[in-house]
Amino acid sequence: MTKIFKYLLIGTFFVSLFSCENEDYQGPIPYPTLMEAAEDAGLTTLVTAVRSIPGLEATLQDQNAITVFAPTNEAFANALTAFDASDLDELVENIGGPMNLETVLGFHVVPAVIFSEQLDDTNVVTTISGQQLTVNRAPGVVTVIDATGASATVVQADVEIENGVVHVIDRVLIPSIELPSPNLVEAATETGLTTLLTAVTAVDGLADNLLAAGAITVFAPTNEAFAAALEVFGAADLDELVLKIGGVENLERVLGFHVVPAVAFSSDLEASNTFTTLAGQDILVEVAGGEVTVTDQLGRTARVVAADVEIANGVVHVIDGVMLPDLMLPNVVEAATGAGLTTLIDAVTAADLGDALLNADAITVFAPTNDAFGAALEAFNAENLNQLVARIGGVENLQTVLGFHVVPAVAFSSDLQATNTFTTLAGQEIIVEAGESGVTVTDALGNTSNVVSADVAIENGVVHVIDGVLLPDFTLPNVVEAATAANLSVLLDAVTAAGLGQTLLDAEEITVFAPTNQAFLNLLSALNLNSLEQLIDAVGADEVVRILGFHVVPATAFSFDLADGEQTVPTLAGEELTVTRSGGSVTVTDARGNTFEVVAADVAIQNGVVHVIDGVLLPSEAESELPNLVEAATSAGLTVLLEAVTEANLGQALLDAENITVFAPSNQAFTDLLNEFEIGSLDELIDLVGIDGLQEVLSFHVVTTVAFAADLQEGEQEVPTLAGENLTVTKTGNSVTVTDAEGNTYNVVTADVAIANGVVHVIDGVLLPTL
Repeated sequence: MTKIFKYLLIGTFFVSLFSCENEDYQGPIPYPTLMEAAEDAGLTTLVTAVRSIPGLEATLQDQNAITVFAPTNEAFANALTAFDASDLDELVENIGGPMNLETVLGFHVVPAVIFSEQLDDTNVVTTISGQQLTVNRAPGVVTVIDATGASATVVQADVEIENGVVHVIDRVLIPSIELPSPNLVEAATETGLTTLLTAVTAVDGLADNLLAAGAITVFAPTNEAFAAALEVFGAADLDELVLKIGGVENLERVLGFHVVPAVAFSSDLEASNTFTTLAGQDILVEVAGGEVTVTDQLGRTARVVAADVEIANGVVHVIDGVMLPDLMLPNVVEAATGAGLTTLIDAVTAADLGDALLNADAITVFAPTNDAFGAALEAFNAENLNQLVARIGGVENLQTVLGFHVVPAVAFSSDLQATNTFTTLAGQEIIVEAGESGVTVTDALGNTSNVVSADVAIENGVVHVIDGVLLPDFTLPNVVEAATAANLSVLLDAVTAAGLGQTLLDAEEITVFAPTNQAFLNLLSALNLNSLEQLIDAVGADEVVRILGFHVVPATAFSFDLADGEQTVPTLAGEELTVTRSGGSVTVTDARGNTFEVVAADVAIQNGVVHVIDGVLLPSEAESELPNLVEAATSAGLTVLLEAVTEANLGQALLDAENITVFAPSNQAFTDLLNEFEIGSLDELIDLVGIDGLQEVLSFHVVTTVAFAADLQEGEQEVPTLAGENLTVTKTGNSVTVTDAEGNTYNVVTADVAIANGVVHVIDGVLLPTL
């Protein structure tokens, strides 16, 4: 201001000087130019602004007459603040560029000289920008009203310049200009949509992409709308919300669902509009009764509460709800596949639980890694999942184990308290603890596993990957319960009768080869017995104990524990049993050479395993308990046979033989033979054929191996006899016939009478060799 006063004093001095020395001087008074006056007055920002517009300084200088309302530096500083600019260059940018700056500066210049004393109370003047100013004069003060209605005060009036006058003012005057629209971020900031801004910033590069987009319409949720969304998802803040919707990728999908890649002001809308968003999914925008609503993929509707906020590349409509697209979250199987949890998927498939998990309303899955299952296999001495299933008691127990990893509610890590007890789908509880070091899960046995990857959002809940397999409390049946469940009622009756039940229950480890009911019926039929009681009577209680003990191995051997091929294993009967594994099939051969198949393997019990077989295993014969041939023939009433053996002097030879099968003719068979030869007694038969002939006939009834009916092949077979001539034996189903050298065929009427050194089959005819 002092320099302006200096110019006033200089101007007065020159007027006086020229008046005194040369009253005839008619030339111009040497006043400063506008720019000189402004520079000397310290109006540096004004000078910089004018000179930033090419040619403007010259244009102002060339004007014949101007009145300039010149803002102070402080006025320009206030303008910078008002337009959120840090310097003049940024101000120029924020008001729309150099052309608008030129309009602003021109709005401060009137193309006429107006001293303050020339002003009326109210004056309307046109500036060189073509717009009008209102200048008011009151006692001691002059004010200027701009296009916005703001008032500037003249702080120094009537500073003469070369081509006019300058009035210094305390405010930058704003004309009517088209200011640039804010960008999306600026508009959101001005509107107070802070949560939206935070969300956009959380997605790397999204803000830049939206700012650079050619044309967009943004449906921008309020802070309150985001707060409501947090509540719906049970999230405390935006970070938790991102977690529960499936991560930053889905946050980007949600935000993109609020952006249409076209400009749609409310005036552009029809009654119903379908727009495809940046998320690739459609929203429905409807106009009714002056209200605009937006409907998302879930059918939820948000209301536009502030429409048509113009931005640099489109328009923003503020809405009162967060719209949700189809988040395309994976289902539990897809999530497990993506995480490489192949063993878990195999287990779920084996247990047939896939649909149950996919269709559940809300679940939290604690999903073991492949390494966790590997450790469980090792702990159960299993090489693969199938073996593990067998050792834990079958698919039903696998379902229990897997269900023990699933909570029927959604629990992200952020939802957890320090200690949480959850009831699982298995009906048993797990303890989940959350602390600074992470989240752990403790199973029914007290084993603790760590969550190694938390919060994998899925369609109907969340998956937490853990480093251990959780074990529930599951109970294997004991041997009696397993036999009951398999309906092995005859075996149970035999065990009870033999008093072996508690022995089997108390054993540390056992493998039981358990005969079916049909297997026992087959044995009874072979022995011509009708019931278990008759068997006990026939062989004695001790022998029943020995037979049953022969079915029990004092160790645990699942089928997959067996070596391929033949192996012998000890039994409780003190004799070894031959077990043969061939691929997936297992057979068992007893002490008498009978071989039976395992028809149901690997039934896990509390202290071992049960394999169901289709035959009763027999230990070696107890000589003292089986009758010899003479005793058996006597018991069967074969008196004529016994008399013939005695006459032929064969008794001792037959008793001493190691292994024989005797086809023993009944008394009626001998009677029929005597009638055929028209003789009346055995003596007459001897007279007819001689002792040697009788010996040959009787020897033709004896085979030099043991052949129970079950040992015979189906159909016709020839077997050697003590007579040195083959006998033809035919088995048809359950019936057996014998054909002699004469072509006579007779029936076995009583089979499988065990004797000390073999077996006797009673037949209804006397076999004749070639005599």
